[in-house]
Amino acid sequence: MESARMMLVFFDESDTWGDPRIPLYEAVVRVLMEEGIAGATVIRGLLGYGAAHKLTQDVFSGATADRPVAVVCIDREEKLRSVLPRLQPMITQGMVFLVSGEVLHWAGGKPEA
Repeated sequence: MESARMMLVFFDESDTWGDPRIPLYEAVVRVLMEEGIAGATVIRGLLGYGAAHKLTQDVFSGATADRPVAVVCIDREEKLRSVLPRLQPMITQGMVFLVSGEVLHWAGGKPEA
């Protein structure tokens, strides 16, 4: 099997980027695609908090609130680190986290060597 890394990018659903403004999660995924990252998925959370310890959704009031979002992407460490300079200016409030792992099954085609 092949060594891989998973990068998780955390921020809020309402965060935007660019001109015209688009959702940050869409902008991040587009950068990952442009940089040839093997794959990415956007996951919307139900509830969460960050460094400010403020809940991002009040599940009891039923009010529409800002939900947490995570972009999960997987590739070789050097490829993920190489895209980081493009992502860092985009993530003004949030976190980027890198996790070690191993690809056990790849059904979408062979990753680039």
